[in-house]
Amino acid sequence: MMPVVPEQTRRLSRFIWLAVLPFFWGCTKNHGVPAVALDYQGLKRISDFDIYEVKFSSNIDFFNIFEPGKRPISSILRCSLGVDEVSVDHNVNQYSASGLVSVSQPTRNGEFLVYSSALSFYENMNGGRSRRTLNADELQRILQDKQFVPCVYTATAFGFKAYRSATMRVPVADIFREVGIQ
Repeated sequence: MMPVVPEQTRRLSRFIWLAVLPFFWGCTKNHGVPAVALDYQGLKRISDFDIYEVKFSSNIDFFNIFEPGKRPISSILRCSLGVDEVSVDHNVNQYSASGLVSVSQPTRNGEFLVYSSALSFYENMNGGRSRRTLNADELQRILQDKQFVPCVYTATAFGFKAYRSATMRVPVADIFREVGIQ
C-alpha cells in the first residue's frame, strides 16, 4: 500500500463532495399532503392527572400520509399558549401544550377519522431543554385574554419532509372548565 501524498490528498478532497452531495440532494421526499384543517371535537381531563384528552377529526389518514402501511416516527399535537400561532420550532414558545396522537375512532360516515391527543400544559425552560407543568393559576394568567389556543398536528418520517396541518383552535373556555377555573 502506497502512502497518500499531499497532492493526492488535495485532488481527493476536491472530489469528495461529489460522493457526499447525493446525501443532501433529494434526501427528503415531499409527502404531497396539503396542510388540512382539523375539526375540534372536545377536551376533557383524564382522571386526576394533569393530562387532557383533545379529540379532533380530519378527512386525512395521518398515519399513512408518508407511505401506505408505514406509520410516522412522531405524531404529535402541539399548541401554543402564549402566542397566537404555533412555531415550527417547538422549543421557541415559552408556554406550550403537546401530546402524542392516536386514532380514537376508525371512521365516521366513511369520511373522517377521529384522533385524540393526551395534552399536558407546560413551560419550556433552559431554551427548551427542560419543562415544568403549569398549574391552574398559571394557565388562567397566561390564557385570561384569549378566546382560543392554536394547535397543529405534526408528523415526521425518515426520508420525508415533516408534515404540518392547518391550525385548529381550542376554546379557552373548554380548557378553563376542565382545569377547574371559574
